[in-house]
Amino acid sequence: MKRVQSYTAPGITVTFDPNVCIHSKECLASLPAVFDTRRRSWVQPAAASVAEVAAAIDRCPSGALKYVLEDRTEPTPEQRGGEVETTIQTSTNGPLLVKGAFQLLDESGKQIVSAGRAALCRCGATENQPFCDGSHQRVGFQSKKSPAV
Repeated sequence: MKRVQSYTAPGITVTFDPNVCIHSKECLASLPAVFDTRRRSWVQPAAASVAEVAAAIDRCPSGALKYVLEDRTEPTPEQRGGEVETTIQTSTNGPLLVKGAFQLLDESGKQIVSAGRAALCRCGATENQPFCDGSHQRVGFQSKKSPAV
């Protein structure tokens, strides 16, 4: 297992768990001033406002990126609005994207920690079961068309 990385700027601490990242590049596309893999310290949360950094992280489909606000007056998505609808969405040639309030249990029934988002492997090649680690790209996984409902 790779270690979780932490990056702090005034008002926000960003964490990145490389073990569950699916390399969708949502963070890179949404806020390149903060997220740039060409730099040694690839996350620089001081390069944008706290709100912009939080909004970019909220788009992370796997939950690999998370944040803690220094001033807790602004709620995280999981804290907003009481009951959260749970969705499971397939991604083209990629993982199952789970979002909302859910419990993910291992084979023995022990809860696996997930903060309201997870990308679950569909191809079977991941080194981090049940989470996707981007191996579907390496093995050339192709999703099948879903039947019309």
